[in-house]
Amino acid sequence: MSTPPRSILIVANPVSGRGRGRRTADGVAADLSSRGIDIEVRFTTERGEAGRIASEWCRRNADRSPDLSRSSCVVACGGDGTIQEVAHALAGLRSELEDDRPILGLAPAGRCNDFARALGIRSDPRVIADTLATGIPVPIDLGRVNGQHFCTVATVGIDAEITQYVDEMRMPLTGTPAYLYGALRVLMRYQPRGLRIAGDFGVIERPVFLASSANTSSYGGAVPIAPGADPTDGELDLCVIEFMSKLRALRIIPTVLRGRHTHRPGVSFVRTKRLTIEAPRPLAIWADGERVADTPATIDVVPGAVRVMRPQGQ
Repeated sequence: MSTPPRSILIVANPVSGRGRGRRTADGVAADLSSRGIDIEVRFTTERGEAGRIASEWCRRNADRSPDLSRSSCVVACGGDGTIQEVAHALAGLRSELEDDRPILGLAPAGRCNDFARALGIRSDPRVIADTLATGIPVPIDLGRVNGQHFCTVATVGIDAEITQYVDEMRMPLTGTPAYLYGALRVLMRYQPRGLRIAGDFGVIERPVFLASSANTSSYGGAVPIAPGADPTDGELDLCVIEFMSKLRALRIIPTVLRGRHTHRPGVSFVRTKRLTIEAPRPLAIWADGERVADTPATIDVVPGAVRVMRPQGQ
């Protein structure tokens, strides 16, 4: 995009990152307003509201003018959950608005910010504003589980339970330290999950610690579960870690945190466009810090689902 968007909506979670969502939204809005860009800021009050706000605003702009819709941008300001809601809303408008869809902007202000990190987008409000005003819209893949889009990694097994533990405890730790603490607590009571995973790679049927379908390389605050995952390649990287003794699991956790688990025994990777997951009883699937579905589930990739404003030169 050679010229800045004519109209920008910032959808912000004000309590994200202990108030960083509100501060970031205010800082970005002030900077863009000084550049003469039309800015609207909307703060959410509950889960699910970010997507509704984004959809309504996009449809209103499209009704007014296709040119206005194409030259507008919806900025998700908050953590990966807020970004997921807005990305899901824009991806859902793909068939309805086609090339008139607004661009997705990212203003990371949460605990983990894995999607923004994967796309090289920093959390400094001035840098965010500059990216929105001078950046380039790039097609980016999203994952999808039972119809719900996700940005980073959809996972079932011990890491889903770790994510749930960290989310419910609301501990002061963030990112990798929070994930590591949660892993140690959950591991002590974790039992094997028998899964049947089928895709164009064949069938995997065994008790597992986790099965993670990765659109980006990391989750949980820079935990590189699938170091080779790329949100522009039209595929998901599936990481499966088989069930093992708790002692062996304690040894493998540090390697996962450093992304050095790829060649360890009991760890396998395949790339796929689509897969199904079944279990003897329903198991929770988490993505972007949110519970998005339960098994049985179909997970696939949606190539170029959204256009994301990225810094020039990336």
